[in-house]
Amino acid sequence: MRRSLPARFGLALLQMAVAAFVLIPFFWMLSVSLKPTTEPFAIPARLWPEAPTLANYVTAFRPEFRDYFLNSVVVSLSTVAITVTLGLLAAYAFSRARLLVITGLMSLVVLAQMFPHSAIIIPIYKMMRAADLLNTYTSLIVAYVSVTLPVAIWMLHGFLAKLPVSLEEAANIDGAGPIRVFWEIVVPLARPGIIATAVYVLIVTWQEFLFALSFTSSKAMRTLPVGLNDFIGQYGIRYGELMASSVMVSVPVVAVFFLLQRYFVAGLTAGAVKG
Repeated sequence: MRRSLPARFGLALLQMAVAAFVLIPFFWMLSVSLKPTTEPFAIPARLWPEAPTLANYVTAFRPEFRDYFLNSVVVSLSTVAITVTLGLLAAYAFSRARLLVITGLMSLVVLAQMFPHSAIIIPIYKMMRAADLLNTYTSLIVAYVSVTLPVAIWMLHGFLAKLPVSLEEAANIDGAGPIRVFWEIVVPLARPGIIATAVYVLIVTWQEFLFALSFTSSKAMRTLPVGLNDFIGQYGIRYGELMASSVMVSVPVVAVFFLLQRYFVAGLTAGAVKG
């Protein structure tokens, strides 16, 4: 115990240092959002405002912001529903099939994760323009599904591969068909992996900027990350309102993550140990 105490203390200090390094930018964002208009430029700079105010939040929460929020909710939740459903079906097929072709397809799924968004945005843009779907929810949802689906399949495959096949075989012996086995046996057992995948897809789509900027041309169809550009003008940046909007954008995702973090960790670690 005497030997391990210094190691524990050092590890605790390292964890605190990493946490401070990660959280300081968020603390500064919150601090600036509560400062009056001129205080962000005060010299010397202060970590916390002398007279905190909510004026920036009142100004930032304008009708346009509500439209951006609604657009982000519609696009993100639709992407989550489609990606998790398709990913679960594909991952189940990959984890139960023993054909060489299926193994090759899984390799292609892993390969698809290696392409950056900027490499596929032009082909998707041309397809959306040819289908006359630009500046619609559909174009954003299709783009986000194409990006998040490979990762969702990979995450769910690792979890489903860990589930014992004997449970499904026992249900088959009792007379349950493949569809009933899937919905009543596999899906309930895979709940942590499903929730973890849903949280991941939600985080990715909620903060995505490149596709949202390229595929939307009207102000009414903008999502929150693109809408934040309203506070960046040609002759200046409204830092207080920008930081207030950033806080309001971050809070929903952070809240969802903290509420479901145990499922997220369980889903990410599933399949890491065989047996």
